[in-house]
Amino acid sequence: MTDRLLQLIDELDALGKQRDDAWQIPRVEGDLLHHIALSTNAQTVVEIGTSYGFSALFWARALRKTGGRLHTIDADPKKYNASRDAFARAGVDDLVTSYLGDARQILASFPAGASIDIGFIDADKPATRAYFDLLWPKVRVGGSVVTDNATTHRSELAEFVRHVRSLGDASSAEVAVGNGIEWTVKTA
Repeated sequence: MTDRLLQLIDELDALGKQRDDAWQIPRVEGDLLHHIALSTNAQTVVEIGTSYGFSALFWARALRKTGGRLHTIDADPKKYNASRDAFARAGVDDLVTSYLGDARQILASFPAGASIDIGFIDADKPATRAYFDLLWPKVRVGGSVVTDNATTHRSELAEFVRHVRSLGDASSAEVAVGNGIEWTVKTA
């Protein structure tokens, strides 16, 4: 399993540099996400913005060890189908539930008592706050929401970053790895 998974990470990493619609995280950021999931023994990860499945492979690599599950959402049928194929080829499709549609509607349908360990937001930037607001009540204390593109889209995410840093039940900081992430940990 590990060899197939790592080979597919290599393949998608190379394809991401050729595709003009991949919008995937840099590999170094994937390594960070993998270690965040391992260090928290994540059981439930919710990803908004699957694209071709590159970041999901890093989550799945960690979740294979923690016994957890990834729920990943994308609105593009082409990317939804391609990512599902990638998960099957990597041998991690048993760890991943893929959703096709509007993430706001899908997140709203998650159970109120859901206990999310990690939320990952890497989708359309204008909707970042809406995604966060739907995820946050379902994130367990000690869990977190990781938002991609904190440095590459600093101006677009400035209001969102101000918001998460003002929350009374959170600690949030930028980590300048890859595209940069805003890492918001639920403290209460």
